[in-house]
Amino acid sequence: MMGTGNDFIIFDNRSRIFTGEETEFFASICQRRISVGADGIILLEDGKSAEVKMRYFNSDGHEASMCGNGARCIAFFARNKGIVNKNKFFLEASDGLHWVKVDKKSVMLKMSKPTEFRQNLGILREPEFIEGGFINTGVPHYVIFVQNINEVDVERIGRSYRNHQFFPDGTNVNFVELLGENRMHVRTYERGVEKETFSCGTGTVASALITASMYEYESPVKIFTRGGELTVSFDEKWEEVFLAGEVRTIYEGFLYSE
Repeated sequence: MMGTGNDFIIFDNRSRIFTGEETEFFASICQRRISVGADGIILLEDGKSAEVKMRYFNSDGHEASMCGNGARCIAFFARNKGIVNKNKFFLEASDGLHWVKVDKKSVMLKMSKPTEFRQNLGILREPEFIEGGFINTGVPHYVIFVQNINEVDVERIGRSYRNHQFFPDGTNVNFVELLGENRMHVRTYERGVEKETFSCGTGTVASALITASMYEYESPVKIFTRGGELTVSFDEKWEEVFLAGEVRTIYEGFLYSE
């Protein structure tokens, strides 16, 4: 499945085909050209506190805490397959419960309240950029403001901050170009994938919130990524934060693995 360019291999794991310890297998099938290829793996399981539960694994095969676009995809999958028989329901993830609304080709997801918001870190080395700050929107994100975003070497610069000593657990790195009128362009280097992805849901949320704090952007914020458009909505205290955008199934099939 694909959520604005973020692609995922989804397994219905309600019968517990996988334990989640299949790190090498997950990493191998996420490899492009020689296998299916994806930004990550999502297991759909029965929830304890909600109708369904998602477990997300980065393309390196390791389980991660949250994925905004992945959550939107699994919500669409659950509704489309009749696992859930309503358009509004709760989805269980490692960071808590998320309210979701599934429309024809779009899913809106309520995010967890962001934490660890910090500015003025003073670690940015590139004088032509402006440091935005750090925030955890389910996973950690460092935000940098740039001009001419298409000319930024996202993978080289993103990699240089991904394991910076300021981030003991590592971080995703977002590059933001402001377009005015509550619009922006975002590119993200994702930890666990270890390269730029076409879109990052939690990264667009982080970028929108930090931009709102620095440049008085107002909700809703429209965000352009390499994979499509996302909308982030929020209240003044960031108690209610929503991520919305396109979701679609790319294909279904059988995987033959040696």
